[in-house]
Amino acid sequence: MDDHHLAWLALSELNLTFKQSSELAQLYSLGSLILEHQHAEFVTALLNPKQRNQLHSLTRKPLTLTLTEQLKWADNSGAQLILYDDVEYPEALKSTHHPPAFLWCLGRIKLLNEPSIAMVGARKASSTAMDTAKQFAGSLANSGLTIVSGLALGIDGACHQGTLDVQGDTIAVLGAGLGQIYPQRHQALAQRIVQGGGLLISPWPLFAKPLAYRFPARNRIISGLSLGVLVVEAALRSGSLITAKAAMEQGREVFAIPSSIHNIHAQGCHQLIRDGAILVDQPQQIVAELALQLQPFLEQYPPSHLEHSNVTADVGNLAEELQHLLRLFSYDPVPIDILCVQSAKPYSVVAAQLVELELLGHVRVTSGGYEKVF
Repeated sequence: MDDHHLAWLALSELNLTFKQSSELAQLYSLGSLILEHQHAEFVTALLNPKQRNQLHSLTRKPLTLTLTEQLKWADNSGAQLILYDDVEYPEALKSTHHPPAFLWCLGRIKLLNEPSIAMVGARKASSTAMDTAKQFAGSLANSGLTIVSGLALGIDGACHQGTLDVQGDTIAVLGAGLGQIYPQRHQALAQRIVQGGGLLISPWPLFAKPLAYRFPARNRIISGLSLGVLVVEAALRSGSLITAKAAMEQGREVFAIPSSIHNIHAQGCHQLIRDGAILVDQPQQIVAELALQLQPFLEQYPPSHLEHSNVTADVGNLAEELQHLLRLFSYDPVPIDILCVQSAKPYSVVAAQLVELELLGHVRVTSGGYEKVF
């Protein structure tokens, strides 16, 4: 670990708020300079007395000695400390208010800058909602989206599991340190995420405990990383609504799945819909709503079957694969699953083709599926 990251490792141990760490990062892009000027008025003004004493204690000896436990754990686990000025730091998070100056990461860091959708919901979720979460997560992952959630019991866990079941990409944002996986019942799930090519991230000290105040702050990162937030099932007083509110403040789309009016665990979703969230009952509706935001990713990382297609708005100039898909449409809307069967292609391929066709104005999404624009 270089001096820059080592200095921020020391700062990361101070239990900084996101506001503090963001302002320190703006003052000094190099963490070592903060340590050299730790007694300067503008630095001490940002730290409370406890943090100043802790920083002084950490820097009395070489950091490699005072941070031995953290360095050893990071080395053994393969965890990395990603800083605000690192190229790997998520661009989406930079656009939010007071983004954290550092993220502890374990797994495939590339996912931080891939197109993603957040999925959240109740910890004490109904069995129907759990099944729905797995289904939506699997379908959205097959469409090329990374699924972001919080590793909590209930809907969060179902979203991660549904993604892993289809070999999709998922990010778990923790409400504790990477060295303190919470809840403990999800230790195996966290390990499966990393082994499956996913990512665990935490904005907290490496061994930070799961204190209550950390979870609302964690929720801001879940929404900040994503193009939008899908609330699967949530009561009126729910942490999921905090995530949805953060998403609205950050300019992200908010989606909600409706349920029975007698389901008290879904009243939060119904309130979100009344407040302007987009009602969805099919995964492809989300992909369609995010189509314009996904276009830059499609242009930067075109699907392999479209890389050499030279697609234009003229149907005659469309790639043969897209023309073949268009020929499957008649006058009625067609669910994406039916198109998969008719074209004998996997969901991920058909979903990508439909996004491309929608961007070009050849198809549009309806409540019954996709329909051709004649």
